[in-house]
Amino acid sequence: MHRARVRGRLVPSSIPPSYPPSLVPSQFRTWSTSSIKTPKSEWQEAARLLLKSARSHRAKIVPPKERRAVELKLVNSILEEQCLPATTKEGAVRPIMAHLEGVSQLPSGLGPGALVEVRWGSFPLIGVILREAPGEGQNVVQTLLVDGHIITHLAHDIFYAVPKFIDIFHIERCGSEENPENTKELMARVSIAEKLRVFSKRTEDIYNGIATRFNRVHPWVSAPDVEAWAAVTVTEAARLLNVKHLDRQVLHAVYSHLMKHSKMFLVDNLNFLSSQRFFVRPRAHVERFNRVCHLVHTDNSRVRQFMMRAKEIIAKLRGRSQASKNRSPSYKPVADLDFTEDDQLFIRFLMDSLVQIRSVQGNPYTALVSNMIKTLRLYDGDIGPEQVHLFLVDIGVLAPWQDITSLREVQPMSTVSDPVPLARPTSVYKSAATSPVLSRDGLYPSDPLESIRHDFGRLPVYTIDGHGAQELDDGISIERDTIDPSNLWVHIHVADPTAILPPTHSLARRARHAVQSLYFHHSSRPLLPESLVNGKLSLGNSATNGAAENVLTFSAKVDSNGDIVDYNVRAGIVRNVRTLKYDDVDMAMSFNPPRTTYPFGRPTEPDPSPLNLSPMDMENFHLLDLFSKRMTTRRLSASTFSYSLGFPELTVSPKPLPLGTVDSMQPGLFRGDPEVSYAVQYPLLSGSRQIISEAALVANRVASRFGHDRGVPLARRSMGAPLASDEVFADLLKARDQDGWVDFFEVRRQGIQFPSARYTLEPAGHWTLGLAKGEGYTRATSPLRRYGDLVTHWQIKHALLHKEPLFSSEEMQTTFEYIEGMEKRWEWVERHHNRWWVLNFVKRWMQRNEGDTHNPVGTMIGRVTALPRQDVFRGLCTQEVYITNLGLFGLLEGVGSGMEIGAEVAMTIDKIMLTAHPVLTLKRARQTRS
Repeated sequence: MHRARVRGRLVPSSIPPSYPPSLVPSQFRTWSTSSIKTPKSEWQEAARLLLKSARSHRAKIVPPKERRAVELKLVNSILEEQCLPATTKEGAVRPIMAHLEGVSQLPSGLGPGALVEVRWGSFPLIGVILREAPGEGQNVVQTLLVDGHIITHLAHDIFYAVPKFIDIFHIERCGSEENPENTKELMARVSIAEKLRVFSKRTEDIYNGIATRFNRVHPWVSAPDVEAWAAVTVTEAARLLNVKHLDRQVLHAVYSHLMKHSKMFLVDNLNFLSSQRFFVRPRAHVERFNRVCHLVHTDNSRVRQFMMRAKEIIAKLRGRSQASKNRSPSYKPVADLDFTEDDQLFIRFLMDSLVQIRSVQGNPYTALVSNMIKTLRLYDGDIGPEQVHLFLVDIGVLAPWQDITSLREVQPMSTVSDPVPLARPTSVYKSAATSPVLSRDGLYPSDPLESIRHDFGRLPVYTIDGHGAQELDDGISIERDTIDPSNLWVHIHVADPTAILPPTHSLARRARHAVQSLYFHHSSRPLLPESLVNGKLSLGNSATNGAAENVLTFSAKVDSNGDIVDYNVRAGIVRNVRTLKYDDVDMAMSFNPPRTTYPFGRPTEPDPSPLNLSPMDMENFHLLDLFSKRMTTRRLSASTFSYSLGFPELTVSPKPLPLGTVDSMQPGLFRGDPEVSYAVQYPLLSGSRQIISEAALVANRVASRFGHDRGVPLARRSMGAPLASDEVFADLLKARDQDGWVDFFEVRRQGIQFPSARYTLEPAGHWTLGLAKGEGYTRATSPLRRYGDLVTHWQIKHALLHKEPLFSSEEMQTTFEYIEGMEKRWEWVERHHNRWWVLNFVKRWMQRNEGDTHNPVGTMIGRVTALPRQDVFRGLCTQEVYITNLGLFGLLEGVGSGMEIGAEVAMTIDKIMLTAHPVLTLKRARQTRS
């Protein structure tokens, strides 16, 4: 039987509880962005008595009419005793904000009236959505619980939902205040609460009934490879249990089992509400967990022996690595040390424990890992993923520069089942007469569009990128219009991998699975094989030997107002490609370089290489600069603005770094340290970077126009306008600088909500880019790095050749829904990987340079970026703060009632936690007496 500890007592329950009113911790009941607490009122006690009476009558099978009469009688007696709050008393009730039209944070189809399970930590709360309301920078959801309380939470806190559980009529009758104001509102809430209780009781009965059968689900759904991950949805798991009717209570019971058994099933922590997917741990993980759990719980000597051997290995490896601090990073296996069979079991178990488990699921590894690592007495603080990571580094299993987050790239997220191929071989070409025969390796033996390619001859093509760029996707050309020289024809030539790669090839399926290239500081994972990209596909590779290169070219005629007055899309050939660097072009053309600061000292960098630009090149770059300024001016004429702050950017050398083999058979010796430089990069683009950015934007607009005008289904990236009052919006537009930027802190102070970008097949607008509805923005300029761009190229080229699309609207919709979900995952991985490396740099600098006169991490000045939030688990009030000189966001603890957004505060670093969610906590600097 499951037992939940609440307020110091154990509450028996056979299902992870949806806590009734008296058991919900008080800090959860009224937690909201306004931090206003509402004391328990008399009407809530009356409602509780009413429901108690209703339950007792239900047990006696009271006829509905008689039951209703009893309920009405009880409510009337409640009203006669004046249990309702007096609304005229100031502060007696807290108004609930009206439903906010516009930027919904809820998935499509989910809204007021839906039954939801909200999870804060391990507390599941069942309720019904009443409305969305404006919060700090995003909508929040207000949900009525079983006990009549209304809680305010984020959509991200919802883990299970039943749409349209309550009709809108009853939702509207609940009223818009924290407490009901009349009989109608009270009865509506009591009616909803009773339906919630009936739902919970039936779910609990089903949960208990399927408990035995559920134990067979993991063997059924786990991958055939014992070390491979799999995935299963709630519905798929329910079908395996042979339940006659898969109604909403059955699905909720199955979901509850999956959430509970976290040693076997991990919730999709980024998109569960839409995907309803759990990742299935490999069978080997579960077997190792069970074995180690038994050994630890029986206090087996094998555990102690492993820790003793580990301590000896750590001492030896630390001594050897200390002697090589100033060497280049290297790795080699340690020949005189080996891991025993037991060592391998425990090491693999500890590696398994590093897989991130969201706090809404209990982590079964925590107690076992803590028991093992504590016996070493080598690591300070509470034992968690950071200490496990340090231990695995110390025993030579992981490289010291291997972060936890990028380890996940080869675990649950990249090993889910491969999606259905976008196109079957028979559907790639519409007739045998037009279908090219593939070579033995499955690639096109010749270019399918060879007959219609446009040859751009010796027109100069400039490919401009930064140092270390791995895939060169596009180049740019410019020329004046022959009829009206004030108009400029801009040609964006994009690398053409689909000239040799069909959508049915294994490399295309692998690219679909990966979705995009991943760039880590220690290594990278390309979308397509490096040998293929560097040998044939990267733009400019063939220019060195004078060979022609295939491209897909997006051309736009831009007038003096920055409007696109004509366009063309062609399969092209370019013969005169020059590969240049941003800094070299900026120096040669006297463009303003981007603003960059170096808080830890400027690294030694080679001076920009002087370019030998011909008069034609100089004229072309002047025209490109004119084009860029026209596009910027046009965007400023739209009602849009930008806001952001500087961000840290690391440069790591050498790259890739040696990562070893993650071998549990033999420890490895990692020596040396990579060279890392820390810069704060500011987001305002200028010079050649701005030119390339504007060119890519134009190419993507042209791609969208092509699809719209030809009736070809294409995916557009869209984003609506932020939600703010007309007065606030007008004030921010007036406050724009000459480049369209607004003060970051003023935007935060106004609490403006910015909707998320999304994919749609409609030519929707994109507010940030200044694009109106009807034009659209289709990503098409990075086919070597993004699978979605590959799909766009296949679709456009098939339309050029056959005057019809290759993929249907349904195929495009399904594909880009999958792409959007995976892009969110990889964005999360790369963001946390970057933060781990940045905070690791700061932490190591603090350890190595303690006492230095130059101390950028001593007493720092930061600015508050958000309203205070209550950490309900730790009982602390925190505020997000931006550290100006480091370009970092951190959490300032112990702020009391909080400070205004934009306020400056002196602070120091309190703690850095290098977990899968790296955390930087700050504390106020001590005031020195003069």
